[in-house]
Amino acid sequence: MPFAIAGSLTGSAPIIRTFHVGETVYEGCLVSSHLNDTSGGTGGVVLADVASEAHENDQPILGICVGVVDESRAYSSTYYGNGSTYTTTQATIASTGTPRVKVALAIPWVTLIKGPIYNAAYGTALTEQTVTTASSGGVTITAANNAITDIADDYAYAYCRKGANRGHYRVVTTSTSTTVNTVVVPFPYGIALGDVFVIASCVPEFGGLDIPATANCIDGNNNIDAYYDVYYHEINLEESGKEYAVFSLLPKACSLGA
Repeated sequence: MPFAIAGSLTGSAPIIRTFHVGETVYEGCLVSSHLNDTSGGTGGVVLADVASEAHENDQPILGICVGVVDESRAYSSTYYGNGSTYTTTQATIASTGTPRVKVALAIPWVTLIKGPIYNAAYGTALTEQTVTTASSGGVTITAANNAITDIADDYAYAYCRKGANRGHYRVVTTSTSTTVNTVVVPFPYGIALGDVFVIASCVPEFGGLDIPATANCIDGNNNIDAYYDVYYHEINLEESGKEYAVFSLLPKACSLGA
């Protein structure tokens, strides 16, 4: 499923408010206010934009769409949720009602958000990296697979799915090419030929959140040259196609910049 509320650090219930929509908005998607995004109609929430700069602060995320209020709802196999469609057609409004959605507001630091991690697009699993060159010191992951982006230093997380290091994670400190990723803190055992790893552009604690244009998942294969500031509480890369993370938005990510 797309993004969902996973709880609160204070134990408080989600704060949910109803908003008009400025474009078609789908359940499970991150949304933004119209105050700084006029891509939709006049007023109303819109889908959150892909980050356009590092330490993103000009397109704050308002929260997650958790329900459609009007009767225009229709399931989308692209967005994986029902949508409320912005319209100026009088007859449509008379028939289905004013397009509105319910949004669970994202409180910085406090609101926990769970989202699937995919490779650029919803439903596309991260590509496994099969080791082609051993590293006895446990610090270099070399794979022939060139499907992984050169992720900015310290913004990627590597997990071992097969081999002596199975179950262990490390922050990738250097991504010098699409085939070589290095860690400073070594894996406890040597990395052997044929070991299998998966690498995602999410790191524990302070990290960057990148989303595709659908705003319904974490893009785990992104170079992180632009992102929203978040705090990752949990990153799980155990099972292919079911990778996910739990995070909180930091103040910069969900409030207007100065």
